[in-house]
Amino acid sequence: MTEKQPSQQPCPQNFQPYYEDETNFIDYLRVIWKWKWLISAGTLICAITAAFISLQMPKIYEISTVIKPGIAGVKDSGGFTYIDSATNISGKIDGGVYSKKIEYALQLDPLETRVEFKSAIIKKTNMIKVTSQWQAGDTDIGAKAVRQMIDFLSSDYSKISEQKKGYYNNQILMKQNEISKVETQRKDIDEQIQLKLSSIEGMKCNIRQQEATLEVVRQRKGELLEEIKAVKKNTEKIIQQRDVLLKDKSPNKDLALLLYATTIQQNVAYFNQLNNQIYNLDTSEKKIEAEVDKLNMNIADSKTGIERLNLSKNEGLQAKIYDIKAQINTLELENSLISNIKIIQEPEVSLYPVKPKKKLIVLLAGFISLFMFVLLTSFIEYIRNASKEEQGNE
Repeated sequence: MTEKQPSQQPCPQNFQPYYEDETNFIDYLRVIWKWKWLISAGTLICAITAAFISLQMPKIYEISTVIKPGIAGVKDSGGFTYIDSATNISGKIDGGVYSKKIEYALQLDPLETRVEFKSAIIKKTNMIKVTSQWQAGDTDIGAKAVRQMIDFLSSDYSKISEQKKGYYNNQILMKQNEISKVETQRKDIDEQIQLKLSSIEGMKCNIRQQEATLEVVRQRKGELLEEIKAVKKNTEKIIQQRDVLLKDKSPNKDLALLLYATTIQQNVAYFNQLNNQIYNLDTSEKKIEAEVDKLNMNIADSKTGIERLNLSKNEGLQAKIYDIKAQINTLELENSLISNIKIIQEPEVSLYPVKPKKKLIVLLAGFISLFMFVLLTSFIEYIRNASKEEQGNE
């Protein structure tokens, strides 16, 4: 009877001890340490070579400018409308729309000198930064190219700005014509006022004439009243004398009585005549007074009319003129805001070269060469170990 062997579980084929990763890492470090001089020397040589090459590379300077789309108008909300969006303008610049034109305008050989621009919209603004890179010695040409690009942009949008300015100028001209019409109305009112003033002076002159006539009538009426009193008194005296004569028994009194009777009749007739004259004078006086009252009422009406005309002229029409002038000022202000492409920053050449970036080139060369030499030494070590294993198997 045999003893049972303890059961053993087979290990998986791909089972690796937990310390295998640590061992591999240490092996890598050993390989790196073994080949440290090769890795260091190779990395240093590559870095020095990169530094030398970067020193031989031509210096590239950047010419930059900042532009802004021109204003085409003012919104009702108070904001601006632009002749074009910053995105479209930036797209034209990046698309090289003006590169060929600039090369032709500056007589540049495209095989030797290429005109290229890059643009970017500055964050939270409507401004565009345009850059162009040029070798040392060509920065003057680059500055001219940037300015020429701005000139071409301005030329493309000049028609839009001119049309907008023409629109505002027409609106201003129309408003000025409205003011001219209102001024004509004011002149018409001045003429009406002058006519009314002349009419008032004429009526006042007529009143003075009527009052003078009235004074004459009243004076004449007073004279007639005094004369009536005298006639009445004379008549009463003659009647008394006649009555005395009637009591007289003289035979020759008939002739005297006849004379008294005739005189009395004449006085009565004259008295009636004077009364008729006074009546006519009273009628004339009332008529003249009525005419004077009418003239005074007409003068008052004319003065009221003048006040209304002055009110219409000084408040109504003048207020209208002020309103139109305010509209003209607004239009002139909006017209003055209309502009073509604006240069926020004139083209400037960078103080230091933007290329080559020597430090970055050396760092990248050192890092890449270090990585490559580590891989190379690992590969060499792998080949050596594989060769040893083959020799051992033999």
